[in-house]
Amino acid sequence: MIVSSSLDDLNDEQFEIYLSVNEDMFDAVEPVDEDSEYNDGVYLVDSAMLYKEFETGEEFDKFFSFFDKNNLEEVTMKEISDWVQKCFHQAEVTLPLPIYFSFTDEDDALNLVTGKWEDQMDIDL
Repeated sequence: MIVSSSLDDLNDEQFEIYLSVNEDMFDAVEPVDEDSEYNDGVYLVDSAMLYKEFETGEEFDKFFSFFDKNNLEEVTMKEISDWVQKCFHQAEVTLPLPIYFSFTDEDDALNLVTGKWEDQMDIDL
């Protein structure tokens, strides 16, 4: 199973977390047919607000300068992944399958069972 989050670019002030069942790290399992009750995934968090949207101008420039200078994308990704890991442990999930959390377009994925980050290219589901 894969839990993924989209934080694609700073022009999008929101993020989402999606739980999906995948054949491998890159290919989602397809439903048997359109009428099936089977679902290949579900949104755990849909459109959560990260920051106030700014129009272009001085406030916009100051915000993104501060964001870049303080490496807030990395900080945000760490906080979100720590939260997902905490929720996973509180849920006491006991599936005999590997479960990973990843951010769209990032190389590494967090193994929620072991708590270690792994290169997605090296993961064999």
